[in-house]
Amino acid sequence: MKLLAKVFCSAALIAIVAGCASNTVYIPKVPVDAQQALLDYEMMPNNKVFILAVDPGGDFAYAYESGSATLKEAAKIAVEKIDAQREANGVVGTPYIYALNNKVVWEDSIRAANK
Repeated sequence: MKLLAKVFCSAALIAIVAGCASNTVYIPKVPVDAQQALLDYEMMPNNKVFILAVDPGGDFAYAYESGSATLKEAAKIAVEKIDAQREANGVVGTPYIYALNNKVVWEDSIRAANK
């Protein structure tokens, strides 16, 4: 019986350690107010970027830029805007790209940054 208990405890410990080493990444939900902004964003002209930062407590900041000459230029301006929004609102969450043009890349951008 003691041997069975030792095997069970060892298996449980291995499962815990392996679970901690998994590549599971937390993907925050998009806040309702940001969802409304996304509706506006979808109507904007291309060469657009939407960036979102969500704190664990639910505070958030977002910024977007559209109609720039290039997607890279739009991204640069959106980053400047979200940095200002995060500072103004005390949001410490890391900003991630939510969308490039109308393609949602939210989960992929978070996973890529956390590899």
